Amino acid sequence: MDVNNAPKIETPYINLQSDFGFKRAFGTVEFRNALLQFLDAALGVEIKVSDVKFHDKEMLPASEGGKRIVYDIYCTMSVPSGESSLKPCHLERNRREEPVTHHFILEMQNVYEPPFEERIFYYASKLVADQGKRGWSYDLDPVITIAITDFDFAFLSKRLVQDFRLTERNTGEVLTEKLRLLFFSLRQVPERWENCQSELQRLLFIIKNMENLDKNSAPYKDGKYEELFRAAESDQIAAEDVVPYSQSVERLRAYQAGIDYATEQSWVSGVEKGRAEGRAEGISSMIKNMYSNHMTVEAIAKIANISESEVIRIIGCN
Repeated sequence: MDVNNAPKIETPYINLQSDFGFKRAFGTVEFRNALLQFLDAALGVEIKVSDVKFHDKEMLPASEGGKRIVYDIYCTMSVPSGESSLKPCHLERNRREEPVTHHFILEMQNVYEPPFEERIFYYASKLVADQGKRGWSYDLDPVITIAITDFDFAFLSKRLVQDFRLTERNTGEVLTEKLRLLFFSLRQVPERWENCQSELQRLLFIIKNMENLDKNSAPYKDGKYEELFRAAESDQIAAEDVVPYSQSVERLRAYQAGIDYATEQSWVSGVEKGRAEGRAEGISSMIKNMYSNHMTVEAIAKIANISESEVIRIIGCN
């Protein structure tokens, strides 16, 4: 690509909710300290991490016809047994004071695509199952999945943090620490920086608002997030990466626009009622309105939960 003719990124910092931005900030060796800072805030005193090893984000199926998995970020870390959240009685290696390998999956999910929670559970379970080997004594390494969402689950209470483990239903006692799912909702992040009361809230605030920040903003002046800001500097994006980044942001904008439109039109209840009463014309009208508002066929299909070919049929495209 001709650097002189390359498109420009108009903001000082890139959008970290975009697929490109999230993986650049938290999924590269160059900016691993940003990931370590985030994990430290996410896990608190429970697990202290000091280094990270990134792995291939794509896992091919073990057999023909199996499911291919593509993680946003997959990494492992060796945690000294004394600094692990695991109880000594849960892990023989702890009694020998050997380091414990922790597997981490990090995902950014901007739109709820059912069944998102089951997909995440499958991803985590795959990393558990893949630890099996001949002569194995079932000494599992912990698998921790962290998903940052720009939505709240309709079937859960609205909270900044949803922390799931295998527990006894009546007492809440933890059966094992080896499988853990953490959901962080950007919708529950304070609107103003000064209202953020924890390190996790502050980091999620930066992730949510990075594209609109500059060197005069309070988060930058705080001085504690230099690595994250360095990872997001738009003028450091290679010329050949500007177009992929711009396309990533366009997809994000389309999804966000679709969600806003769906909310205004009470999309979920409207579609279900429309289907029940056979109001196909009304649903078609909504889809055409989305398309006229420059939403992509892919985005409309995801929101309406129909195939792209059906969207194309409704809008009358060739």
